Amino acid sequence: MKIFFELIKSNFRQLFRDKASLFFTFAFPIVFMVIFGLIWSGDNNFKANVGLVSKSSSLEAQAFSQAFHGIGAFKVEDGDLTVLLTKLKAGELRAVIVIPEDISAAGANGKTSDITLYYDPTNTTTAQVVLPVAAQVIEQVERMISRQPSVVQLTTQSIQSRQMRNIDYLVPGIVAMSLLSTGLFCAMPLIQQREKKILKRWSATPIHRSSIIYSQVIFRLVLGLAQTVLLIGIARLVFNVQMVGNWLQLAGFVCVGTLALISVGYVIASFVKTEEGAMPVIQLVQFPMMFLSGIFFPVEMMPGFMKPVIQAMPVTYLGDGLRQIMIEATPIHTMNINLLVLGGWLVVCLAVSVRYFRWE
Repeated sequence: MKIFFELIKSNFRQLFRDKASLFFTFAFPIVFMVIFGLIWSGDNNFKANVGLVSKSSSLEAQAFSQAFHGIGAFKVEDGDLTVLLTKLKAGELRAVIVIPEDISAAGANGKTSDITLYYDPTNTTTAQVVLPVAAQVIEQVERMISRQPSVVQLTTQSIQSRQMRNIDYLVPGIVAMSLLSTGLFCAMPLIQQREKKILKRWSATPIHRSSIIYSQVIFRLVLGLAQTVLLIGIARLVFNVQMVGNWLQLAGFVCVGTLALISVGYVIASFVKTEEGAMPVIQLVQFPMMFLSGIFFPVEMMPGFMKPVIQAMPVTYLGDGLRQIMIEATPIHTMNINLLVLGGWLVVCLAVSVRYFRWE
């Protein structure tokens, strides 16, 4: 029995000595719980900016207008249809609701009236929040002003020229995730080679140190481009996902994003000394960027205090740029801002790496 308990103690000692195993046993599930807890338990102060156009001054139109203004989840802006649609296409609004002129005649001789809602299908928040709330508002107001069923109905109209599916929105996020992994994991070979004294031995050869770094960078860039082409090709063949943007523009943006994430990987390699300790650090950086940057979940679902962190993450701008190019999604930021932020990460992280990286 004593030997049995000694074996148990030995297993625990081995676990606590292996930092990677310890991380994946305890810290990894906690990180997941915290990340998804932040996503799904966001504050209740979410407001969607919605445009409202009323083409009638009837009592029925006023009732619908007051109902939309009274919804806590909506921040309603009244205005002209052309102006509001321009704001919708620029990403400033989530939807534009149009109350028609014939709203007061709804129900007469079995006639129905359509309240039109313009929306952008590339914005998942609209489908998840705005459309169901708008439909519920119309149903409740209809019950109050008319005893006839289904005399007013909600008609949706996309501002996109083609039908958008969830998979179309998901593929750019998967590409961003693959580039994130490609960039961060560039730290592993450098840490392994430094720990095994390989970098030290290379210093005694004619190989210049810069050649080692440049070879890693070129390798990761080619890998990132290959991953992007492969993922888009599979999405096209299996799910009929179309790449509607310019391929050269996509390739250039992928290179900038990959370089920015490689520089983050070099920062990790600068401060982490052992291969054993590298994996938990990489995962600790990777998963918040993966789940809090908006590449899979709308940033509006996040609590307010997380917004500054989200806005600082490079993957936030990488995912936004990829969606703009690949599916012509409504921009969160302009492409110039996306490139500027990614370039800023690249410059700052490279400066830190040059200052603190050690070859031995």
